Amino acid sequence: MVYVLSDFQDHISETLLLQSFTELKRNSAPGCDGISWREYAKNLDNNIHDLHNRLHKGIYKPKPARRVFIPKAGGSQRPLSIICLEDKIVQLATVHVLNQVYETEFLGFSYGFRQNRGQHDALDALHIAIMKRKVNWVLDLDISKFFDTVEHDWLIRFIRHRVVDKRILKLIKQWIKAGVLDDHGHRVRSHLGTPQGAVISPLLANIYLHYSFDLWFNKRRERARGDAVIVRYADDCVPRAQMAV
Repeated sequence: MVYVLSDFQDHISETLLLQSFTELKRNSAPGCDGISWREYAKNLDNNIHDLHNRLHKGIYKPKPARRVFIPKAGGSQRPLSIICLEDKIVQLATVHVLNQVYETEFLGFSYGFRQNRGQHDALDALHIAIMKRKVNWVLDLDISKFFDTVEHDWLIRFIRHRVVDKRILKLIKQWIKAGVLDDHGHRVRSHLGTPQGAVISPLLANIYLHYSFDLWFNKRRERARGDAVIVRYADDCVPRAQMAV
């Protein structure tokens, strides 16, 4: 059965928004509006009710992220987007809804940022693939600057395969284009990539890679002369192969 998401209002309820709020980390740094989890919780019922109304009236507008940099191995820095609390709430609620669609769509060798899957599951699958089966070669593949270079137009085209509700598509477009505040407090909109640190970004990355990489690999595997196996965790993956003699 192919699940197509078509009714936004039936899915994003006040109950789901409240659940999403309670699932967020309480000590996370606030976004550009300065509102913390505990401050929002002081008037929680009214805040959630107001957010729900703005969503369904179409007047909710995502705010730009606050940009910080964290050090990486080798001396470089990774840009991290600190988004505002209400954007986190709505994004997490949307992730809950979209997971119902995509968990039946994603392939078995995709392990990153999925329900009931994690790093240890990916490592177990890799161990079995390498140690329990005949192997001719193993590749370690990392897509360079993947989150920074996701093409927005292609991402939306991929999402439209399963999501036809224009309000959810509009929200996703707003989130990926919201951009960041520069050092002078001016918004710099994004035309490429998904913001690292945004709640919605891992799922969007999996959707993009499912259509651009996973399905491609499955087709190539069908034509291989030997056995080909892959384990993917977000933008990192390890293909291994046994060539037929």
